[in-house]
Amino acid sequence: MFQRFAPIVIVVLLTAPLFAQRGDKGKEKQPEVWRDMDVPAAPVVPPDKAVATFKVAPGFRIELVAAEPMVEDPVAVTWDADGRLWAVEMRGYMPNVDGKGEDIRNGQIVVLEDRDGDGRMDKSTVFLGELQMPRAIAMVKGGVLIAEPPYLWYCQDTDGDLKCDTKVEALKGYARQGPVEHTENGLLPALDNWMYNAKSSRRMKFRDGKIVVENSAGRGQWGITQDNYGRLYFNSNSSYLSAHTLPADYFLRNPNHSSRSHGGGSIASDQNTHGIRPNPGVNRGYKNNFLDDKGRLRRTTATCGPGIYRGDQFPPEYSGNAFVPEPAANVVARFDIKESDGRLRAHHIAYDDPDWTKREFVSCTDERFRPVNCYTGPDGCLYIVDMYRGILQHRVYVTSFLRKQIIERGLDKPIGLGRIYRVVHDGSKPARTPRLSKAPSSQLVEHLSHTNGFWRDTAQRLLIERNDNSVVDAIGKVAVSDSNHLARIHAMWTLEGMGQLDTWTVTDALADKHPKSLATAIRMCESIFRETQLPGAQDEEEQQLQLDLLNELLTLANHQDPDVQTQLAFTLGEVRRPMVDAVLRKLLLNSNQTVRDAVISGLGGRELEFIGRLLADPAWATEDRSRDDVIHALASCVTRQRNPKRIERLLTLAAVQSPQSVWRTRSIIDGINSNIATKGRKPKPIHYDNQPKSVALLMSHFDKGVAKSAAKLPTLITWGKPPEPPKPPTPLTSSQEKLFDQGKLLFAQTCASCHQLSGLGEEGKAPPLLDSPYLLGPPSRMVRIVMQGLTGPVEVHGRVYNMDMPALQGFNDEQIAAILTYARREWEHRGDPVDPTIVAKIREETKGRELPWTVKELMTIK
Repeated sequence: MFQRFAPIVIVVLLTAPLFAQRGDKGKEKQPEVWRDMDVPAAPVVPPDKAVATFKVAPGFRIELVAAEPMVEDPVAVTWDADGRLWAVEMRGYMPNVDGKGEDIRNGQIVVLEDRDGDGRMDKSTVFLGELQMPRAIAMVKGGVLIAEPPYLWYCQDTDGDLKCDTKVEALKGYARQGPVEHTENGLLPALDNWMYNAKSSRRMKFRDGKIVVENSAGRGQWGITQDNYGRLYFNSNSSYLSAHTLPADYFLRNPNHSSRSHGGGSIASDQNTHGIRPNPGVNRGYKNNFLDDKGRLRRTTATCGPGIYRGDQFPPEYSGNAFVPEPAANVVARFDIKESDGRLRAHHIAYDDPDWTKREFVSCTDERFRPVNCYTGPDGCLYIVDMYRGILQHRVYVTSFLRKQIIERGLDKPIGLGRIYRVVHDGSKPARTPRLSKAPSSQLVEHLSHTNGFWRDTAQRLLIERNDNSVVDAIGKVAVSDSNHLARIHAMWTLEGMGQLDTWTVTDALADKHPKSLATAIRMCESIFRETQLPGAQDEEEQQLQLDLLNELLTLANHQDPDVQTQLAFTLGEVRRPMVDAVLRKLLLNSNQTVRDAVISGLGGRELEFIGRLLADPAWATEDRSRDDVIHALASCVTRQRNPKRIERLLTLAAVQSPQSVWRTRSIIDGINSNIATKGRKPKPIHYDNQPKSVALLMSHFDKGVAKSAAKLPTLITWGKPPEPPKPPTPLTSSQEKLFDQGKLLFAQTCASCHQLSGLGEEGKAPPLLDSPYLLGPPSRMVRIVMQGLTGPVEVHGRVYNMDMPALQGFNDEQIAAILTYARREWEHRGDPVDPTIVAKIREETKGRELPWTVKELMTIK
């Protein structure tokens, strides 16, 4: 949410009405193109007339569910077990064109009730008020979690009046404050019993009133959702839809292996928008080809809040479709998601329109229609959260072009409005309101096979929360024999969440014929093995059951489905048994890159030994592309460990290959050389007292290709007189060590979503921090970058990055010092720690500055 930003260079206060805005890009001209367009007025449309402003896909209608004053500035919703709609009101967002007053604590959580069952809300109750820009809400045992960065609250209604009676901080240091789309949001309870946020690289579980946190992969900006198989979807403001097609957390097991097989990138190639009104009031509307000849937005600039349709009110072909808001274009787009060979592709579905050529699934003539989130409701309908306002862009990024329009066209007033809609298919009646909070556990078990994902999710959550032993057998029966494969999947995850998985159930589930539920059953084996620490179980019968389960698992190596092969590769990476290695080697022969990456993700720290076993395997005697890629990748992993003894063993393996296997020698050397740094950054050498014999043999190798590649090795490997040892880093005091530990946690929670835990950065997101001259230069520069941000172009290691780093708002002096102390000492860095007093001094020196820094400015600072 909301519109994308571009480099920010200068702000000048003028006596004239127009400001040079923070979002302005240098001296770029911003022609007032809207003056040559027929732009209709944008008055507030009363709620009772709002439905008439929409065009919806054929066969559907849109209905108003709630509107002001019952709900104001809604940004996210959820439903409780009894179908009541809980809405997050971000009333503080952009109260005026300059964003002054956003710190007012006027945000609320309201509970909306439809008492007569007509789909329209009749009553609104304020559950909790006096919040500053709340972001998200989730139902948990005994209450709700509410995200109000930097706080995550656990709130309870103890007397049943739908008002908060107790409010406890559930997680210290939950998230930083800052621009809305650059702070954690979502609180999505996923199929795997973890909770995920957008703009985050963590996942969480709520247990006994506390939050358990684990590192995870970074995801998106505003909004997050899942499909029926628990795959996570998210987006950025300039791209409709991205996804983690696989559980991305598996790939964190091996930090030395770089893989994009889990996804995380865009799955939608068509980024065009098809609105039905001119909407030049967008941040970069003055740029060529940003608007079409009718003044409509051409492509995405504010996409957010995707929702995967998991209901039963729409026709079957809509199941699994993504619905994505584009509030700058006043539309909600539809994408049909197809899966092939383990990859997802989202196909943009646009509809013919006699006046506008094309339109989206939901298009609106009202410029104030600002959809920011989509959900599947308990009734099976698609719900759209409409913030309903003129100003969409956050103050941090507003351009002069947009500011002038906002004022001239009166888009800054009024505020305090908001609507929630539902899209209904004409061919089916919306389902009844659920009443699940007091339903018997046996009934909840039945709902695990419901045709609507909300009911399955809620039944799973409630069964886990109750942990009712009386229905464990019934859930197990669903897991192995229900006719609905989605029910079987939910049942297995329910047992996992209850801690009630057993070897018999999982063994039976491994006979499942559906690839998706079979993959889930394979994943469940991890819980069994983990709990008993195979083969250390004390009970002989249980040990035999474990062994039988493992043998059953290994027989699946011949399964042809990519889902099954990939999950088997992941799961076997959790099992340390000699008998497993043969299956892993077999899986590595697979031509599917995803399967191979899944295997390597589980080999962290033992790649060298595995290469040795590969080279001794007759199946690996013949060269082909996949074998070459595997050996190359494993050799690269060994080199990144920077252990001289292990690298020398690797070089010896390369040198002793027979003439018939010279391709394996080339693969190993090329894998080693892949770690020679890119232009502008010298690799840290791996030093030996004497030249390794294997290096000499390889550099004089009979194969000219090998010799040529080996000639590059001295760039990475040195010998002889030791290089001048670098100045030892300043030892950390006990207080600085605490600061380092605090920074490690904060970095993982915030910075890692772009810069990665490895410090290597991510293409299209952020440059590397590893050996970065900005990070390791004078602390006074990096503190400024953290406080006010940095605008491109920025050159790191010979590569130019023309992108922005937003300021990390909401961090105090100690937290900033902690993050920088950690980053300046991690990854073999030797930078001095940063003291909070330095941060405080710079904060005072830069007080009042909101602009990000340019490289030219920073270089003048010592």
